[in-house]
Amino acid sequence: MLADTAVWAWIGVLAMGAGTVPPLWAWLSRSSETGESHAVYYATLAGVTGIAALAYLLMALGFGSVSLSTGELDIARYVDWLLTTPLLLLYLGLLARPSRRVLAGLIGVDVVIIAGGIAAAATTGTVSWVAFGVAGVAYLGLVYGLLVSLPRSASAEGDRVRAVFGTLRNITVVLWTLYPVVWLLAPTGLGLLTPATEMLVFVYLDVVSKVGFVVVAVMGADALDRLGAGSGLGGEDEFVAADPTAEDQTTVLGDD
Repeated sequence: MLADTAVWAWIGVLAMGAGTVPPLWAWLSRSSETGESHAVYYATLAGVTGIAALAYLLMALGFGSVSLSTGELDIARYVDWLLTTPLLLLYLGLLARPSRRVLAGLIGVDVVIIAGGIAAAATTGTVSWVAFGVAGVAYLGLVYGLLVSLPRSASAEGDRVRAVFGTLRNITVVLWTLYPVVWLLAPTGLGLLTPATEMLVFVYLDVVSKVGFVVVAVMGADALDRLGAGSGLGGEDEFVAADPTAEDQTTVLGDD
């Protein structure tokens, strides 16, 4: 059983490592060809799969988990999610350019979700289900932000940016919704999945939701040219929208 789990973890290492190549290649290629590297965007994407590759390496080598009375808790997996899911949200924010307050709020809710998952996995009985419920309610808030708040900001950035953002946002919402379902079926919940099957499914979801996200983002990198200079994040109550047909940038009131 442990051997099967390690095999899937090694597949995760290879997939995430391969997923780190496209953003790094695009970053270096663009920098050498045009002198405009869009470093923040590509570094964010490379960080997602790079961190995930390291987490899976730890799991493949038998590290990154602790034994509790409730069973094995994969700390490496939760730390991976705690670091990479905010990076995915950050990239969506870099495209949509919401106010800093909106983006910080979404990332804060995301941290609550992951923390709730850790608490639910580390406890049993009523406490575990309450923690899972808190994470579930927080996730509904996150989905609302992704479906309503960020698109309002993205609509100011032009059709191409809006199209790339919409695709990446949909990938995120659909696939992230499957994670709590797996948690419920896994040994952490109802125990209908074996640890090896749980690892298999999580590897599959991670590859599609992270490597798939990164590949789509790199393929839609032309949208970055329509975003103007800087990191793309606005101030407390505003964001900067770049009009590709205008010479100047216009400051637009953001939606909180």
